[in-house]
Amino acid sequence: PAGVSPSTFPAKLWQLVNSPRVRSVRWDARAQGLLVDRALFERELLSAGGAGGDAAAVVAAGAFKATNFGSFVRQLNLYGFHKTPVLAGGCAAGLPGSAGPLLRFCSPYFRRDRPELLVHIKRLTRANR
Repeated sequence: PAGVSPSTFPAKLWQLVNSPRVRSVRWDARAQGLLVDRALFERELLSAGGAGGDAAAVVAAGAFKATNFGSFVRQLNLYGFHKTPVLAGGCAAGLPGSAGPLLRFCSPYFRRDRPELLVHIKRLTRANR
């Protein structure tokens, strides 16, 4: 999206969630939250060489400096995302290829059809907390 550096965490996350090659990170049913399949995410994006498949490895190459899931969640938190319950009634239903329970993270500025909102996602610092 315009005005957002492609090297920032929010821009990389935007690319991953919108990539058809990445299966571990998806939009929720309302396109207002991010669903993450932790087990699949760890295999697909955090393991050496992207064990989940070559296509995902290419998309995710250098996407995150993190090597464990906790570091990824910490990045989400530093950028203002909050873990929220997976809503009943369909968010997790019908997601093919899920390797385990899904985690849902939300930010008011991370919406599928609103890429222009990404400019409002800033890394939290001591000064702006």
